[in-house]
Amino acid sequence: MTRKWTMLAVMIAALGTAIASSGIPGHVRVAYPGSMDCQQGCEYVAGGWPFRYLVDNPGISPVGSISLVDGVLGVDIIRMDALAETVVFWIGVWATCVWAVRRVGGSGPAQRT
Repeated sequence: MTRKWTMLAVMIAALGTAIASSGIPGHVRVAYPGSMDCQQGCEYVAGGWPFRYLVDNPGISPVGSISLVDGVLGVDIIRMDALAETVVFWIGVWATCVWAVRRVGGSGPAQRT
């Protein structure tokens, strides 16, 4: 596989893994400055790993639930900065896996005989 195709495969795998990680539940503390209740921050259900990028939207989304489909539709909030960080994390993981497989499998630099 050429280097270009390998990089494309790593990026696709990283994006797919990041999107799949939206199903990993967690919580985040979010402050809404214009809100009477959450100026100091409230805890909301969130998804994504290692960075929580899909967040329950107060007032619009059913309380305590998140969905990637609802995020795309605008019902839940997709935090693009956290999504980008998650994708970069997974690029690193997949690139390391490819490097390790090539190193062990012998398809890397020329080996001594």
